[in-house]
Amino acid sequence: MKFCMLSKSPTYYEKHQEIEHPIEEGNEECLIKVTDMVRHMYTAYAPDPDFFIRTSGETRLSNFLLWQTTYCHLYSPRVLWTAMSFWHLIWAILNYQRAHPYLVKKRKKGT
Repeated sequence: MKFCMLSKSPTYYEKHQEIEHPIEEGNEECLIKVTDMVRHMYTAYAPDPDFFIRTSGETRLSNFLLWQTTYCHLYSPRVLWTAMSFWHLIWAILNYQRAHPYLVKKRKKGT
C-alpha cells in the first residue's frame, strides 16, 4: 500500500534534541548501536523520505535528516514556503518522477 506523509521540519534547537533523545535512551543500557539510534529517533515511526522540498533555493540540508535522506530526491525551488503554489508542487512532483528510476536503482544498489 502506498501512502503520502507530509512532515514539518523542526526548529534548530529541536535538531539537537533529535540526537540527544536516542543517546539518553540508549545510555540506560550502557551500549549504543546504530540500530538503537534509529529505533529511538523521533522519525522512527516514519519511513525514510523519497522526496524532500527545501524552499528558498537553498540546496543544503543544514544537518537536517542527513541519515534519512541518503536515497532521497532533493528539490529546492527559489520560492519561499508561504509563496509556494499548486503549480510549484506539480513541477516538484514531475521533477521527482523524472529522477525516480535513478533513485530506485541507487537504493537497490545500496541495500
